[in-house]
Amino acid sequence: MELLTLLALILIGLGILGIRIINQQTVAVVETLGRFSRTLEPGLNWIFFPFQRVAGLLSLRIDEVQSTVEVKTSDNMFVSLPVSLMIRVTPERASDAWYKLQNASGQISTWVLNTIRAIAASMTLEDLFKDRDHLVTQVENALSEKLAEFGYVLEAVLVDQPSVSHDVQASFNRVVAAKREREAAEQEAEAQRIKTVRQAEAEAEAQRARAKGLADSRKLLAEGLRESLADFEKYNVNSSEALTVLLETNRIDAMRDIGKHGNLLVLDMARENGQQGALLGLAARIAKGGNPGETKEHGAQHPQ
Repeated sequence: MELLTLLALILIGLGILGIRIINQQTVAVVETLGRFSRTLEPGLNWIFFPFQRVAGLLSLRIDEVQSTVEVKTSDNMFVSLPVSLMIRVTPERASDAWYKLQNASGQISTWVLNTIRAIAASMTLEDLFKDRDHLVTQVENALSEKLAEFGYVLEAVLVDQPSVSHDVQASFNRVVAAKREREAAEQEAEAQRIKTVRQAEAEAEAQRARAKGLADSRKLLAEGLRESLADFEKYNVNSSEALTVLLETNRIDAMRDIGKHGNLLVLDMARENGQQGALLGLAARIAKGGNPGETKEHGAQHPQ
């Protein structure tokens, strides 16, 4: 009786010792006599103690593996690339994640380093700054299958801003600045060309307008002279004398307009007193309605 009681107590103790409580988002790897047998899911579990034991616990949460990779680009630039991998353990392949990798973070970082170096070797420094999506895609394609062999899932690859030495960065900035200055100079030259063309077109239009105005003015002047000559012909004044009167009238009008401005000195050398007197006499005869030709003949006979 005492033996049965002892056996019962031993079984109860073993049962209690075999209870295992697994936390949420955690998987436990169970070994039976040193060999993998199964995994335990979150919650209340039991193992056959002492023949079975929990060899280890694996978190099912996403883990971040950070690395800083020194790479050499195709244009011989040395660049530091901060890279972060988001990985998690696949529950169905927890044994591979536990047994196949001795140091998961370190070994994955090494794979990342080698993969990125191989990809960056075919890219220029400008490509690394402008087309990091291409680098991310290549890393995902290269590492997803490899990580799956060891029970991990690659959730995301994050490549941060590349960093270069201050000398390289200054040179790169000078190249970009020179390119921007060249574009600005081209734009400024184009603007100047357009401005010159517009000015030339405006000047040509103004010349056309002035030429038209001058032609219209000459046309009006010719029309006015024609009408004035027609009026002189009514008094039997020949065209030569009529033109003389008209020119003198224009000269007097010009002198009057000049005198309105003041502070001007005008020296009139164009007319002689005898000519001016003849013009005044002609104008007087026309005003009286006489015949200039007859008056001239009478004046020739007077001395007799």
